[in-house]
Amino acid sequence: MYENLELLLFSLTTLLYVVAWVWHLRGWQLGSDRQTGVAIRILWAGWALHLLLMGLRWWQAGHIPLITAFEFVSFFAMLVIGVFLLFSINEKNRMLGVFLLPVGLFLMFYAALLPRGIQPVFVIFNSLLLKFHVLTTLLGYAAWSITFAASVSFLYLEHKKEASPGLFDRMAYRAAFFAFCFLTLGIITGALWGDRVFGFLWLWDPKETWSFITWLIFMAYLHARYTLDWKGRRAAILAIIGFLAVIFTYVGVDFLLPQIHGTQS
Repeated sequence: MYENLELLLFSLTTLLYVVAWVWHLRGWQLGSDRQTGVAIRILWAGWALHLLLMGLRWWQAGHIPLITAFEFVSFFAMLVIGVFLLFSINEKNRMLGVFLLPVGLFLMFYAALLPRGIQPVFVIFNSLLLKFHVLTTLLGYAAWSITFAASVSFLYLEHKKEASPGLFDRMAYRAAFFAFCFLTLGIITGALWGDRVFGFLWLWDPKETWSFITWLIFMAYLHARYTLDWKGRRAAILAIIGFLAVIFTYVGVDFLLPQIHGTQS
């Protein structure tokens, strides 16, 4: 019974996200604030169902839904969409949805391919430190998705020369600061958890290594902006490179590189 309800909620959530993005894209192309506003309301409805889905999963599993790959990816998608909805409260920021919503949709489609079965929690995973590690890492990646979308928006507006893109350049910088802070916390808490469980702070596992590489790109972006006064196109390109590193760390490593680091299977 609950499996069918979960599948229904997941399907409806994904459908509403798709409809919201198409409606949002059309509203942006037509320059219709009204149509974009309708898209935002549809997106809120989808996000509410997504929140209900995660709540149902939590109630069924008896633990925060961050253990299996399906839970991890679905939760990440919810964070990405949720962060955009917060930014969309200011109508000037709504262009972000054109480039950010596809990220959430990609994650939902990816989650649809993963096994949805609920797994019992191994003792080593039943740790508050581990949960904090996963949550802060996901928040860091979600914040960088804002940096990515704002950077793409900047490049688009710069190319079209129809409006000043400075708002999105500043938004990318601010989001990058939060992304760096959250990912730093994620790496530190992950190392501390690893020391408790395996006796080593760092094992150079592919997921750890690529998380560190991603963190270095985040740091390079902030350093270039603060110290070298990088703005505009150069900063936007580096932000996009950082987002590609996030995607590879998050998805590519799981498919291409053997590892001990990852979700419980």
